[in-house]
Amino acid sequence: MSKPHRLMGWGILVILALIWGSSFILIKKGLLALTPAEVGALRILSASLFLSPVAIRNLSRIKRHQWKYLLSIGFVGSFFPAYLFAKAQTQIESSIAGVLNALTPLFVLLIGAILFSQRILGRTAAGLIIGLAGTVLLMSAGSGGNLESVNLYGLLVVAATVCYGFNVNIIKFKIEGLRALHITSVSLLLVGPLAAIQLFFQPEFFIKTSLE
Repeated sequence: MSKPHRLMGWGILVILALIWGSSFILIKKGLLALTPAEVGALRILSASLFLSPVAIRNLSRIKRHQWKYLLSIGFVGSFFPAYLFAKAQTQIESSIAGVLNALTPLFVLLIGAILFSQRILGRTAAGLIIGLAGTVLLMSAGSGGNLESVNLYGLLVVAATVCYGFNVNIIKFKIEGLRALHITSVSLLLVGPLAAIQLFFQPEFFIKTSLE
C-alpha cells in the first residue's frame, strides 16, 4: 500500500473513531431534553432519511431471500441498540457505555460459535473470560462513575452488544454480494418508518422541539 493511501486509511480511521465516540456523548446530551424512546427513534429516523437515496437506488440489487435478513439486520444492528443505549445512559455515564460497547467482538465470537459452528481457540476463550470479567466490573460502576452496587442498566448496553453480535454474523453468513453501504442503507430504510410512527404518536416531542 502506498504512503498516500496509508495516510488516507489512518485519517478515515480517526474520523470514524471521533464519530463513534461522540455518539455516546450526544445521546447523553439528547437525554437532557428528550425521553430515551425519542432519542432512539430520532437517531433511527435521521439515519434512515439520510441514507434513503442510497437505499432506493440499490433496491434492485436485493435478492428475494435477502429481504428477511436485511429486516433482521435493521432491527438488531440499528433499531434495538438505539433504544437500549438511550435507556441505559439515563443511569450510566457515556464513557462506561462506550467501553461496554467494546464487548461486541466477544458476542460476535460467541454467537458465531453457538449458531454458526465457528471455532473458538484457547487464546480467544481466555479473551472472552477476561472481557466478561471486565463487564461485571464496569457494571459495578454507579451513574457517577464510582464503584458501587451492580448497575443493572449496564445490562442494557450488554444486550445491545448481543444484538450487534447477531448483526455481524447475519451479515457474514447470510448476506452475500452486497456492499456494506447497501446493507446499512436498505436495512435502515426498512426500520425507519417504525421510528417515524413512534415520533408521530408522541405529540409531546413536537411540543418540546417547537418551544426550543
